[in-house]
Amino acid sequence: MRAPALLAFAVAAATIPLASAFASFAGANNYYAYALPSNERSALLQSMNAAGMKVLRTFVNGVGTGQKNSSNIAVNDLEPTTIRQYDDTILNKIDQLMVEAHAWNIKLLICIYDKNVLAARGPYKTKYTESGFYTSAAALDDYNQRITHMLNTHKNALLNNQPWSFLGAYIFGYSVMNEPMINQGAGFFTQHLDWVCKVAAQIRANVGDKNQLIFTGGNSAGTSVQSFFFSSSCPAIDVVEIHDYTDGYDSYMQNAINQAKASGKKLIIGEWGSLVGSGRTANLQSNMQKINGWGIPWLYWEFITNPDPHQGEDYEINVNGGNDADYKTVKGFAQSAAAATNGVFDWSGALAL
Repeated sequence: MRAPALLAFAVAAATIPLASAFASFAGANNYYAYALPSNERSALLQSMNAAGMKVLRTFVNGVGTGQKNSSNIAVNDLEPTTIRQYDDTILNKIDQLMVEAHAWNIKLLICIYDKNVLAARGPYKTKYTESGFYTSAAALDDYNQRITHMLNTHKNALLNNQPWSFLGAYIFGYSVMNEPMINQGAGFFTQHLDWVCKVAAQIRANVGDKNQLIFTGGNSAGTSVQSFFFSSSCPAIDVVEIHDYTDGYDSYMQNAINQAKASGKKLIIGEWGSLVGSGRTANLQSNMQKINGWGIPWLYWEFITNPDPHQGEDYEINVNGGNDADYKTVKGFAQSAAAATNGVFDWSGALAL
């Protein structure tokens, strides 16, 4: 007489939705990692691997020598002087970086361009101005051609001449730009969110592999999280990327999580950091405890491979040698993130090597 009751219980239980919990992860930023000497690239990647980090975020934009007082070489931007005239030197160097990162079980999150470069120099600024870059149809078409060149015309000679669009084992995803429109203010950003979605659509048109994710690029704290990104009007965005140096997560994070889950999209803290000073250790600990508690992955800004020169907004951590006290603090929480099972989103496909 007990068997039918057990069967009925099993059938009923099968209809109850189960709460999902996934692995989370951590990572780091270094916008000029491809330009570092090989021993410093190795030190950067080794330190990330020791911390259990999975993703390195870097930018496709030219750099001069001595970024953050490092030993990096100068590298031209993909379009050094003229739009649609490409110098693949930077892409070749990122090819090398992705191969080296893969050997340390790390994948790249690649920013197509950087708002700081757009603000300061280059052919896009010259032709369109910084604000005009986001409002001109011709500028968007030029940018789309940059994306196509980067993702399909260029080939990685170290990986059987495959385009980046086929290198999902090495590339975690692409940000439409580092912090698009942040210099123009929140009002401009919210009025031109469709620019982010149009660029994302161009990336997806070039990358059929859905495990190579497309990111919004981030903005200032809660401004990063826009309901439009979670809507059916922005289908190509996979991950809403948050940049927060304000420690203000409590004001928006739970709502952001709810929107992301409802839309089938994801969240990541693409940039955050703690300023150097007497309260830094406590601030590092507080932020990482909070973010890990939410089960949201995070990428620290910024890991460098030389003593911190204390320039400007000073969030850098020297990871060369693995002995810096702040690195050890971040390392412990990154390892905790990697071991956690309270993750909100399933990243397994995108993280697979």
